[in-house]
Amino acid sequence: MEEKGFSRRSLSIKAGLSQTSVRDVLERTDNPGIGTLHKIAEALDLPPEAINGASSVPLMGQIGAGGLVAYFKDDEERETVPRPPLAAGPLMALVVSGSSMLPKYEPGDVIYVRRDHEGVLPSYLNLYCAVHLTDGGTYLKILAPGTIPGRYTLRSLNAADMVDVEVVWAAPVLFVMPAHARREPANG
Repeated sequence: MEEKGFSRRSLSIKAGLSQTSVRDVLERTDNPGIGTLHKIAEALDLPPEAINGASSVPLMGQIGAGGLVAYFKDDEERETVPRPPLAAGPLMALVVSGSSMLPKYEPGDVIYVRRDHEGVLPSYLNLYCAVHLTDGGTYLKILAPGTIPGRYTLRSLNAADMVDVEVVWAAPVLFVMPAHARREPANG
């Protein structure tokens, strides 16, 4: 957009969208519609895939409902996983470990989140989220309001709630790649 000299508003207008559409895609929408993305790409004279960013997403570590995230070391060669269709912007992928979120998430599933701000947005409540706490733990849980203002309750499907925890950031699960989709097909 900047390379081609567009402001958010001028690109929205050229794409035939409302004047705030590009701003909304960049700042307010976690999952813009396919039609909107196609119109923006066309206005930029780009293929739709070009505005999604990289064709793969770095696998940052393992996450579970009952345990901490095990982030992969920075010096390790990072595995990548395919970018979900029409997923714009920077994503982080984490491999589910443990079974405390069964039957929703199985060990080996890959969850994708967009981690681009601190804190918790009200729209994240009652969603499955990667949640980072002030004690350093990061969990895959359902984020619910706590009993104390500014605190949250973290729920899993078959473990006790974590009540009134302090959250540094939360990021809703945007996409899931089932574990079986990552396996190599059998020969023969």
